Amino acid sequence: GKGPMLALELVKDRETKEPAADEAKALVKFCYEKGLILLSCGNSGNVIRTLMPLVITDEQLERGLSIMEDGLTEISTQHL
Repeated sequence: GKGPMLALELVKDRETKEPAADEAKALVKFCYEKGLILLSCGNSGNVIRTLMPLVITDEQLERGLSIMEDGLTEISTQHL
């Protein structure tokens, strides 16, 4: 169906833009285990793609973003 597609590029260092492929893979796994399906893509596998339907409710969107935020927090503490 129709809806917005957004992407989030994960890098290890903002200056060098070194791809954070392992972190992206860990985030996809974390979110999947919490019920949120994300796609990793990009040449280095460090881009997270989200596809949301136009009919998504505010509650569903907030839940998905909360899961992503929790995952990013966990991944950043594990990979520092």
